[in-house]
Amino acid sequence: MNTFDRKAMMERSDREHDEWAERVRLKNKADMYPVWGMLAFGIFCMSLGFILARLI
Repeated sequence: MNTFDRKAMMERSDREHDEWAERVRLKNKADMYPVWGMLAFGIFCMSLGFILARLI
């Protein structure tokens, strides 16, 4: 195997990995919405609790 073949194989492998990573990133993006929602709700509850604690 000469250098050109090895380099072409590495470039193809890198390209396939990048395509796979992009597909996984797009698929997992929708899975993060409930996590962000729960985080926002938790921050909201903590701020509400802080405000109520300061009023009492």
